[in-house]
Amino acid sequence: MTDEHEEKTVRLLNIIDQIALADGSDHHKDLPFTVDDGGVVKLSSILYKELSKPENEDLLGWAHENLVNLFE
Repeated sequence: MTDEHEEKTVRLLNIIDQIALADGSDHHKDLPFTVDDGGVVKLSSILYKELSKPENEDLLGWAHENLVNLFE
């Protein structure tokens, strides 16, 4: 894993964690994305919104390519 890959992984997982815990409970909700039978990632609207922010937009395409591998 390259340093860039590691940095993006940490940032993306932190965003997912923040979304999952947004209601203030100790229990994680469902993950804010789905993967279809063909392996295509579909982001929830809230995750898409977070990744579309200027500080995170470098993660948007990267998330589509790497999310599946992070949760195998």
